Amino acid sequence: MMAKKKEKKRVSVINLGTIVFLVIIIYLTAYVIQYLGKEKLAIYEVSESNISENISGTGMILREESLITTDKKGYVNYFVKDGSRVKKDGTVYMLDTTGKLQSYLNELLKEKDTVSAEETQQVYEDLRTFSDSFTDNNFSAIYEAKNEINHDLMSYTDTILAENKNKLEEKYGSGSYVEVKAGESGLVSFFSDGKEEVTPDSFSPEDFDNSAKMKDLRSREELSAGSPVYRIVTGQSWTLAIPVNKNDYKRMKNLEKKDVHTVQVTFHQDNFTTNVSFECQKKEGNCYILLQFDNYVQRYINQRYLSVRLQLSETEGLQIPASSLVQKDVYKVPAEYLTKGSNSSDDNQVNVLSENKRGEEILTQVTVTRYRTEGDNVLITSDQLKAGDKISDVEKAKTYTLKETSVLQGVYVVNRGYAEFKPVTILERTEDYCIISPDDSDVEIYDRVILNSDTIQENQVIY
Repeated sequence: MMAKKKEKKRVSVINLGTIVFLVIIIYLTAYVIQYLGKEKLAIYEVSESNISENISGTGMILREESLITTDKKGYVNYFVKDGSRVKKDGTVYMLDTTGKLQSYLNELLKEKDTVSAEETQQVYEDLRTFSDSFTDNNFSAIYEAKNEINHDLMSYTDTILAENKNKLEEKYGSGSYVEVKAGESGLVSFFSDGKEEVTPDSFSPEDFDNSAKMKDLRSREELSAGSPVYRIVTGQSWTLAIPVNKNDYKRMKNLEKKDVHTVQVTFHQDNFTTNVSFECQKKEGNCYILLQFDNYVQRYINQRYLSVRLQLSETEGLQIPASSLVQKDVYKVPAEYLTKGSNSSDDNQVNVLSENKRGEEILTQVTVTRYRTEGDNVLITSDQLKAGDKISDVEKAKTYTLKETSVLQGVYVVNRGYAEFKPVTILERTEDYCIISPDDSDVEIYDRVILNSDTIQENQVIY
């Protein structure tokens, strides 16, 4: 009988241990599931940064320019270099109507079978530029490099002919060629894309098809009468017309309304930056920004389309993630209603006036959190306050009724191990980040803030 009782007791003990073990397993499983399903807290360290408000686009250059053609057929040999300035009645090129100049030029080249160090260096520069910029996907660079070298060599032969002009006259006489002079002063270009007649008043959306490239007008072949031989740019002023969307157009118009008429522009081609005046224009339902330049025309004389970046503003301050922002309801009360508590030297108390069950007025001192001052008012909050409560200025025997709350924007700072609300003043905002004022925010550099404000509650302990 005793053996059976012992056996039963042992079975009971085993069953109880199993139950306890199962309870522990269930608890741990539930805890793990809850932990895995809970969104993790992420912390961001506040840093110094800036946000630039930019507009990027590709514009079309509109200049005071003309395409010059030859009125006779013949071989053209230039007296000036591409991009150089020529005065009115200055010789631009010689027109060989007989072909004798070409024969003479070949003789000169045979006599001088070397090039100068300067000319050699120019070819080396073209090759180096090609080598530095070439990629497997940019096959057009090969042809561009070839054209540049050909241009250098053609300039070289034209220079030789110009230097031996007197010998040429002695051998063939001045009637063997026609000296063509410039009708007006300006910059000479040997490239054309056929858009020389387009002006700021006449351009259309079709003109912004930048597939058309500048064509080199120089040739060693005989040209027929009426063929274009050079382009002349007569003025220093030029316009860059940039098509923009409605939003960017509105942003530029807002600058005009603020009496801002200049903007900083950076050219992607050479990273050149300058300030320039601008004008907003609408044509045929399309929006454009017109940049007005009075310099640098020579810099881009052989370009028609330029990619640029317009910097509308640049804001410096402290950077925080936009996701860290949180809003808090606060009361705005006159500063005179705040008083010192019995254990505090700060004005962080208010006297709340209420009635007891017997209808007698009583004063209750409530501790508040004060955030910032706005004129004669202070923004405060407390869990013990609600709209409609009356606070009292005992000394002046007057009261103030708490009105509806206003909203204060801030972040949760966790420097002390718990989520502490700190107000911020936003200077600039993008989709992902904000720049806040270091002077008008309660957040400092290197403060640690909650990245996602919706994952935590105010005053929650995190570690």
